Amino acid sequence: MAAIDSLLRVMSVRGAEAMIISTGQVPTLRRGGQAEPLAMPPIDPVMVLAFVDELVPPPGRDALDARGSAEVNHAVGADRYTIAIERTTSGFRLLIRASRATVAVVPPPPTPTPVSSTNAPTAPNVPRTRTAPTPRAVEPSPPSASLASAAVLLSTIDHAAERQASDVLLSAGMAPRARIDGELVELELASPSDGELLALVAHLGGAHAAAALERDGAVDFGATVGAARVRGHGFAHERGLGVAIRVLRTDVPTLGSLGLPDDLGTLVAQRSGLVLVAGPTGSGKSTTLVALIALLNRTRARHVITLEDPIEFLHPPGRCLIHQREVGRHAASFAAGLRAALREAPDVIVVGELRDPETISIALTAAETGHLVLGTVHAPGAAGAIDRLIDGYPAHQQGQARAQLAAALRCVVTQYLLPTRSGGRTVAIERVPVTPAISTLIRSGELQMVATHVQTGRDAGMVPLERSLARLARTGLVDPAVARAAAVDHDYFDRAMRG
Repeated sequence: MAAIDSLLRVMSVRGAEAMIISTGQVPTLRRGGQAEPLAMPPIDPVMVLAFVDELVPPPGRDALDARGSAEVNHAVGADRYTIAIERTTSGFRLLIRASRATVAVVPPPPTPTPVSSTNAPTAPNVPRTRTAPTPRAVEPSPPSASLASAAVLLSTIDHAAERQASDVLLSAGMAPRARIDGELVELELASPSDGELLALVAHLGGAHAAAALERDGAVDFGATVGAARVRGHGFAHERGLGVAIRVLRTDVPTLGSLGLPDDLGTLVAQRSGLVLVAGPTGSGKSTTLVALIALLNRTRARHVITLEDPIEFLHPPGRCLIHQREVGRHAASFAAGLRAALREAPDVIVVGELRDPETISIALTAAETGHLVLGTVHAPGAAGAIDRLIDGYPAHQQGQARAQLAAALRCVVTQYLLPTRSGGRTVAIERVPVTPAISTLIRSGELQMVATHVQTGRDAGMVPLERSLARLARTGLVDPAVARAAAVDHDYFDRAMRG
């Protein structure tokens, strides 16, 4: 495969009419009359020279050198291109246009079958003995090919971000996939190789990230691709290398833009206590915390310290003083960051995830000592979130943990993302403010009764998940069958659907 073929695939995938490649500049697509730079670094002279050498082999270089320009036809599969090459003061400029002309592809001559020297056709009835073929070693892609293919992967990520994808999954020997509206979609691109994935990690995370991936078998990194911020994880697997990319939004969201009720903003009006946002992986828990802090930043003067893994949104200056700290860069762990935060005079502490006993213990202590603590937990509902925190403690300390949680917990919001009828996803929530009755259930360990209190506690501000799902179904935003499948109590959902 020619090194330039990877860039030509980008042109085909993006539906561009032309592409310009110049030495020392970022390649640019022409699409719909608009110029679109690719999400990759400028092309260095060595790579451009490799392109020219493949397009114009040495026999034709004399004419190129003499005239200063040449035009060639090039094919990549069924796609045909006309490439005008021009020598410039800095190197070369390639103008590539999609060609409608049919290019005849001449198949290579068949490889002759080797025969032993003793099998000359002197005796027609003597069968010939074929020699066993010599295994051919698979050679790694040249650096120029790997870097150019990394450009394809960068463009793939940028394209997926434009389509509002949440994740891009790249694996050696397999077609790239993107998660769009919660569904995994196969992209019409060639399978990347190990060398191409390694080049991608080196570009996004630096040479040290690529070295760590080769040495340790896994590495985390973050970067900006086009207009999108991404966090990535490279890892080794049975077939080679893989890279998982999470596409992060760059605009700080509001509760309204996320489809969350405005009255959820009352959660950050409290002066102290613990507020939990629960839900399965990928349900937008961290994004909800970002929207709550953005609201606080617009409405109140507070000192906010966040502990994130990684930092996804950068909060602009506002009424709040916000210090954002990333686990691994600014703090060794969530627990270490929380301990330090208690000495930094915060009003509000945001914990990306409450996942180990030490972090949970310090968060409860902070909530009891006059701080408002916001955190996320992987759980399917309020009872599950509370149970998960308590189960993090040894058995002999769980009684004390229940008492602390009953006193410090203010509210549990659980959220789920559901596909809408028109495409995209919307959110359904369960909201459980901790009333004296809920507090008593936590202290006594009778969490199985929480669901009943939620269904009957409308006057206390309780919002059952089933009622939220029924509202989405009745308005036509979500298919009723999809909403019912997400419900925990189907009988209660059916009653809520009837009004």
